[in-house]
Amino acid sequence: MNRHYRMIALVAAVITFIHGPFFISETHAQKRVEGHVKADLVSHYWWRGMDLGGVSIQPAASIGWQGFKLGVDGSTGIESTDRREIHLSLGYNFSGVNIGVIDHWNNSVDPDHRYFYYNEKKSGHLYEANLGYTCKYFSLQGYTIFWGNDYKISGDQAYSTYIELDIPFMLGGVYWDIKAGISPFESAGYQTETETEAGLDYTYKTYHQYYYYGGGFSCVMASLRATKNLDLGFTEIPVFAEFHTNPYMRKADLLLGITINPF
Repeated sequence: MNRHYRMIALVAAVITFIHGPFFISETHAQKRVEGHVKADLVSHYWWRGMDLGGVSIQPAASIGWQGFKLGVDGSTGIESTDRREIHLSLGYNFSGVNIGVIDHWNNSVDPDHRYFYYNEKKSGHLYEANLGYTCKYFSLQGYTIFWGNDYKISGDQAYSTYIELDIPFMLGGVYWDIKAGISPFESAGYQTETETEAGLDYTYKTYHQYYYYGGGFSCVMASLRATKNLDLGFTEIPVFAEFHTNPYMRKADLLLGITINPF
């Protein structure tokens, strides 16, 4: 008999738990869950000061609930041989502070382009930790890679780090973004070797070093973006132009893009 009472009490507790403060009703839960889907079409793909390709389609989707956010975004060039990327992220936001982890994958590392392949030095995955703060005046974000093919030329793990400041503002009916990104220390890199024939019996070698961000403290990205909504009558489509530069590599580009927001 005691067993039956215990069973009834357990069922009652489960029902109370489901309908109590821990599990709110479906209607109430739906009000707190937010989902977003969008896609950017850009004339050139720049990311953190790195030139990663030409015309690209960049879809993104996310779902959030009570500060937690699960998102996925990516980039695909219009040519079949272009670079492809997928980024999975999981984060939590409280009082403007955000923390999270990101799984970056691209098809340029593994010659077989395998997504479900996890080898620290051979797969296309990089795991990155994120910490930042956002308010109405600015956003400051820091990212550090903690797993993956992320090594200095010396062979030591690089923990490649990128810190970005974003200042948004309105001016002349246009939404502006000023961004600056730095690499505080040497990031992952590699070295290539070329031989040049100087004479009939003499050649000399030249070594070139390349880095994920930079070879030391450096400003690797500075950009200015202007966004204006194009009114089509039945909907509005954000159109943006961006002057994107990498002072460390002495590169610059002017790109154009549109954003499609289904809902």
